[in-house]
Amino acid sequence: MLLATLSWWSLPIAAAVGGGVVFYFFHRSYRQGRRRWYKKILELETFQEAVQYLEEGVLLLGRRNQVLYANPAAKTLLGAEDQDLSRQYATLSKFAGSPALTAAVAYGNPEETVRRVITEGPTGAEHRVIQLTLLPARKNHRVLLLQDMLAVEKLDRKRRDFVANASHELQTPISVIIGMLDLAETVSDEDRPNLLERARHNAEALAQLTRDLLTLAKAQDPDWKPSPETLLLKEAVDRVIDTCRPKAEEKGLDLSLLMVPEDLKLMVDPLSFETVLVNLVVNAVTYTEVGQVEVHIQQENTGGVVLEVKDTGPGIDPEIQARIFERFFRGDPARSRASGGTGLGLSIVRNLLGRMGGRISVFSRPGFGTRFRVELPANPARPLPGAGQTDFS
Repeated sequence: MLLATLSWWSLPIAAAVGGGVVFYFFHRSYRQGRRRWYKKILELETFQEAVQYLEEGVLLLGRRNQVLYANPAAKTLLGAEDQDLSRQYATLSKFAGSPALTAAVAYGNPEETVRRVITEGPTGAEHRVIQLTLLPARKNHRVLLLQDMLAVEKLDRKRRDFVANASHELQTPISVIIGMLDLAETVSDEDRPNLLERARHNAEALAQLTRDLLTLAKAQDPDWKPSPETLLLKEAVDRVIDTCRPKAEEKGLDLSLLMVPEDLKLMVDPLSFETVLVNLVVNAVTYTEVGQVEVHIQQENTGGVVLEVKDTGPGIDPEIQARIFERFFRGDPARSRASGGTGLGLSIVRNLLGRMGGRISVFSRPGFGTRFRVELPANPARPLPGAGQTDFS
């Protein structure tokens, strides 16, 4: 009877203890599951941050080829900008809409690295050539790397064209200098000074071309960074105006400056700022035969600065406006060469502005002159939207 009584009283205690043990293990398993879940989320977020701004397309694929993540470059390359992966994971075939890509990914051992080149679309301007690399990842996941081979080919072609153009531009003054020096010993004493002057003119053109090539290389170097400091703009602009005034006066042009306020300051790389301004002013003076060149600078409400260079020249033909920032492009080759122009000035301007966080606009009509408008941010660490881009109106 006592044993039965004890057993009856022990039931609630045993139940309570058993329930506590079950709750403890359940809670611990729940916490461990949440920790594992949070760890996976953090790993995915870290992966996303690492590949977000890569030029190559990157996709993270699940066990059944679900697209767990795709960086912006991959979405653009596959035409899947509208695909939203935040709600549910789409299969690769649905996400990419590419049978060739899906078949290439399905081929081979999931534990091995696979590299393929696929071509999609009709032969011509619309077809795509994509190099894909499929890498095994943890827990049967895979990473898919995509590279647009046509874009790579275009870049290589631009590099080849640049080398060819630079070689041609360098060869011209060098050949002239060599020819002048060869003739120097054969001409009369009376003609020799003129010959040497022509050689010197070409040597100066060669030196200017070399300087412009070095400046452009610096502006396009991803490892180079501007060194901004607080600059009193009036002093910098006056130096540029003084440098360009003799050439303007020689052509009978009025070169003027309007700055509001005159004590305007800006956090900017001094050398880059002066290089941008001098190239714009020299370009305006070179292509203007009658009238004036005006430089206007004023402060924006945001604290940034707007710089405008206006001329009364012939204007820019709409058909060539989109090309004026290309390397070695000259709207009027004969006039540019005669003035010592290298065809690199506006390309230098665009590239430097991109590194400075600024942008440029061009307003021009044939017969009504041209106006270049440069916008620079108050804080170089916060580039303007569309920095380095150009707008034509």
